[in-house]
Amino acid sequence: MNHIRSIHHINYLVSDLNQAIPYFSKLFNCQPIVEALSGRDVKTARFPVGDAWLVLVQPVSEHSEVARILAQRGEGLFLLSFGVDNLSNALDALVERGIKPDAKGPRSGLDNWSVHDIECPLSLAFVLQLCQPT
Repeated sequence: MNHIRSIHHINYLVSDLNQAIPYFSKLFNCQPIVEALSGRDVKTARFPVGDAWLVLVQPVSEHSEVARILAQRGEGLFLLSFGVDNLSNALDALVERGIKPDAKGPRSGLDNWSVHDIECPLSLAFVLQLCQPT
């Protein structure tokens, strides 16, 4: 059984939300939900795109993991998150198929989404993640 049911959200890393928001507001013809995710030291702007979200992410601390990634890779696609109904069951199913969850463990994301990064042996320039929305 495939527990991954959709693309839940895509995170796009930006150096300045205030510069990025006007373009995406025009593109999607809506205003974003703007919020901080203090546990990750980022500010975000979420835009609905069909059944998924595009999340612009700006680090607010130069010492955060996200700031380090911005410094190394620059702006652009940062994370692809797959929607699941049950995070624990989906992770167990992936482990059975030889795909390991990231050792950092699960965490709470925006809007109390339960998220867990997964290891990817490919040289992707972005993170893969599972997300169980609330």
